Amino acid sequence: MTTKGSRMGGLGKLSDFGKTSQPQPEPSSQPTPSKEIIDKSHAIAKPTVEQKQQRELEKLVNINIKITRTQQQWLADTAREVRDNNDTPVAPPDRVFPQHLIGVAIDLLQDTDIDWSQIKNLEDLRQALKL
Repeated sequence: MTTKGSRMGGLGKLSDFGKTSQPQPEPSSQPTPSKEIIDKSHAIAKPTVEQKQQRELEKLVNINIKITRTQQQWLADTAREVRDNNDTPVAPPDRVFPQHLIGVAIDLLQDTDIDWSQIKNLEDLRQALKL
């Protein structure tokens, strides 16, 4: 007679499916930043070059959004135009596609002076952006 563990190929209990173990912190050889450095980084309102680079290094996640066919076509055409602006070949990671344009749009929204606590719907946002 076999046990549950061997029937499942050593995968564990079915009730544990989908659970992830907490990652153990890795020992760092770098010294921790001093409070003075942390305070200076929080005092800057605009993202610094380092923060923008860090954001680019963040793990990418998929989202599912609904846009109009016209918007989808505009994104595709604009990304194609940006890619075509290059006379020399561009490395695949540096090519522009519609998802990159959406990421830039998010950056633009984050960089606005909009009081987000006053925005209640899409029309409010369009008015705040003067669209």
